[in-house]
Amino acid sequence: MAAKPKSNPKAAGKPSPTASKTSTVAPIVPKGPSFWVTYWLPSLLLMGVSFILYGVTVQYGYLLDDQMTIWENQYVQKGFAGLREIFAYDSFKGYFKEQKFLLEGGRYRPLSLATFAAEVALFGKDKPGIGHFFNVVLYGLTGIMLFRVLLRLFPIAEGGRWYFSLAFLGALLFLVHPLHVEGVANIKGRDEILALMGSLYALHAALKYADRGQNRWLLAAGLALFLGMLSKENALTFVVIIPLTLWFFSQETKSRNGNVWWPLIGASLLFIILRYKALGYMLNHGKSMTDLMNNPFLEMTTGERYATIFMTLGWYVKLLFVPHPLTHDYYPYHVPKIGWGDWRALASLALYAGMSAWALWQARKQRSVPAYSIFYWILTLSIVSNLVVSVGTFMNERFAYMPSVAYALLLAWFFARQLPQWIKVKQDSPYILGGILAAAVIGIYGALTVLRVPVWKDEATLNLAALKVSPNSARSHCFYVTSIYKERFLKEKDKAVKKVLVDSMAYHIQRSLEIYPDYSAALIMKSAVAAGQFEQDNQLDKLFHEFEYVLEKIPYNSNVTSFVDQYMEYLNGSNPDKYLAFCYRVGYELYFKKLKDPKTGLKFIEYGLKRQMDDARMFNSAADIYQALGNAAKAAEMRAAGQQ
Repeated sequence: MAAKPKSNPKAAGKPSPTASKTSTVAPIVPKGPSFWVTYWLPSLLLMGVSFILYGVTVQYGYLLDDQMTIWENQYVQKGFAGLREIFAYDSFKGYFKEQKFLLEGGRYRPLSLATFAAEVALFGKDKPGIGHFFNVVLYGLTGIMLFRVLLRLFPIAEGGRWYFSLAFLGALLFLVHPLHVEGVANIKGRDEILALMGSLYALHAALKYADRGQNRWLLAAGLALFLGMLSKENALTFVVIIPLTLWFFSQETKSRNGNVWWPLIGASLLFIILRYKALGYMLNHGKSMTDLMNNPFLEMTTGERYATIFMTLGWYVKLLFVPHPLTHDYYPYHVPKIGWGDWRALASLALYAGMSAWALWQARKQRSVPAYSIFYWILTLSIVSNLVVSVGTFMNERFAYMPSVAYALLLAWFFARQLPQWIKVKQDSPYILGGILAAAVIGIYGALTVLRVPVWKDEATLNLAALKVSPNSARSHCFYVTSIYKERFLKEKDKAVKKVLVDSMAYHIQRSLEIYPDYSAALIMKSAVAAGQFEQDNQLDKLFHEFEYVLEKIPYNSNVTSFVDQYMEYLNGSNPDKYLAFCYRVGYELYFKKLKDPKTGLKFIEYGLKRQMDDARMFNSAADIYQALGNAAKAAEMRAAGQQ
């Protein structure tokens, strides 16, 4: 059991004087008042910071993947009645109504979906404000949980100040970091929040066991980590993080620290079994991923893939220190496709190799906070790095949520411990420089967070912000057009305003397709924009040309085919020559001849026959198609009609 530090006012903010040469700190066993009695004020302040930064989000609605995980997820919308299915299947099955193989590795994150279902059961459907409120509360509790963990690792020496302790500064720096906005302001980000909460509590319980040797804390550690894994797979990394933390900072016996492995391994095995049962596979579902938006490395060589991955790993480090500009869109090709000749890939590789080598060397020499922070960062980032399994995008700011604990710890250590030692602060000069620097960083990060949060108000603000930061992303242009079309163009009555809107949409959808010509979502919007342009200029040739282009690219997309079908009925009174020419090109030349699909081809030929019953080309085309379908009598009838 670790000893309490002796009273020493000069030691405030420094490592415990009882720490051994191989450990920078010594966890203490708190006696007397509980954590909540002793530290109610800093805990209240941490929760208050969460609400100051994110309280406004309770006025916001659903965005992005909220559609798949909440308001259009049939299992979630059942409330408590959907819990069995939520835990039994892939997390997206409730949205797609079937098993979809969109992403490598699949998604099994039932706990966050279960909380959404509970909200539906208790508060009713379509209440995004409730979801945002609980995200803010859970985020504040995560800050408090981090404060508790850091207090055990870095106790405040007698005479020290809690508000300038490593523990409080670390928790505060974590809460104010702008990289967390996506995880908190987007309701779906609760999976990140719950995963870290469960992991931190598991670490807290493991430290309790290391100090006290009570088996109930082993059980608590395993259960908490299991719940974290059910929230998101990232929590698996704590199977290594927790023993590593004990090795770095606990002075208890090796046997006691070694016992912590067993509940963690047990929790992992149980999670893996449940995940396999729900998905039917481990990491590779065996299906080829042909959509660039779900497999961003699709058009890359192996060398380009790993060069790009390492560039993004360096990008994460940059965003830790300088979190600007931020975007939710890191899709092709906001993150550029590069090779190993690019200095950014080489610099990042050198950075990570250097950090790893230094941390290993330092750990053998002295188990320092910087070395531990490097290990924590690399381990927790590894699972979302694309090095292990493709996560469906180049990178995301929310992926840095759990790893960013390392950065908060490192900064807090620097301000509260290292800097005062460097400048040899005396007791009558209480850490002025460290306090000023810490306050400045906290203020800057807090201000950036406050400015970033309103971007997540709705689709329009989010997509416009992404377009400014990610102009080379096909997705940002497409999503921007989609939001304008749904929220403004379809509701607008003024023809002049609609013309401005349609011109803007036409530009951005063309830009999206220049970046990724086969982007199905952009092609769908291209057909809608073409219809909008037709409303303005009545150029039928132009409309049919756009429809034909889209159908050649995605001939069996139900959104496009149903939209074109509606327009064929709507255009029944238009120029007959142009109408029939389109029916022939699409029905006969595209579907029948090129795609060998007589059934769909006949549908377009029949549009033409309904419009013009004396066109020989339509009758002859219909005859060929009926012949291919095995209906010789109908084919003969069509040929006879064409000769009249």
